[in-house]
Amino acid sequence: MNRCFQSLLLIGVLLVGAGSLHAQASSYRLCVQNIDYFPHYDFSSLPGRGYAAEVFALFSATKKIQFQLRPLPVKRLQNNSDCDLIYPDNAQWHSARGNPEVQFFSLPLVSIAGASLVRKGDAQLTLAQIRAIAVPRGFTPDHLLAVQADHHFELVETTDANTALMMLLKKRVDAVDVEWHVARHLLAKTGNSGEVEIGQQLPFASIAFHLSSNRHGELLRQFDRFLQENAPAIQGLQQKYQLQSVNELIHPNPAERSYSTLSD
Repeated sequence: MNRCFQSLLLIGVLLVGAGSLHAQASSYRLCVQNIDYFPHYDFSSLPGRGYAAEVFALFSATKKIQFQLRPLPVKRLQNNSDCDLIYPDNAQWHSARGNPEVQFFSLPLVSIAGASLVRKGDAQLTLAQIRAIAVPRGFTPDHLLAVQADHHFELVETTDANTALMMLLKKRVDAVDVEWHVARHLLAKTGNSGEVEIGQQLPFASIAFHLSSNRHGELLRQFDRFLQENAPAIQGLQQKYQLQSVNELIHPNPAERSYSTLSD
């Protein structure tokens, strides 16, 4: 074997090796809530299901980036040094807790509808008519706490969203603070579809869900580009899971809708 051929062979081996290294996916630990919040997400068992799980899977396949999913209780997600990334997250949650750390946030994956739900036919109930609102444990309804002192309704903590909904249907409370899409899914499972609706006169909160990190800002910028470049596929996933925009829920009549960008 002459030297020229040996050199060409070595270059070929190096190129193949470089290609293998390039093809090898980077890996990040993605910490997620260990609760069933379907259809938005359900990471109570891995690899997870729902809209966010499919978005992350599509990103991984498209950009050759692996996510090591780590489900954690909600309170352990904040300021956890073991987490490269966190989902869901929102800058408002950090400022409310006085969190001094600088965080990087992606574009929103979705905006959830934090509505007060009432029994079918009660959509026009006002706060003056509300005596008790059921709230699942672990969720802080800031939009309700802000008006509680003026209207004197009771917040009844329940073990989970399904229990809150059952209390509403049994008329033990007048309303529940459960995200609309989650409530619709749970009610369908128990054969109670169509039994609740959004209280049009009651407090309503729109909260965006972001992917966050305290040290991987460039990765989040890459994720933002992915969301923008794959907008039709992302919209297709939203349609698959029947995720309505907050604007559609607030204004069921198309003529009343405003199409301005939603606040985070």
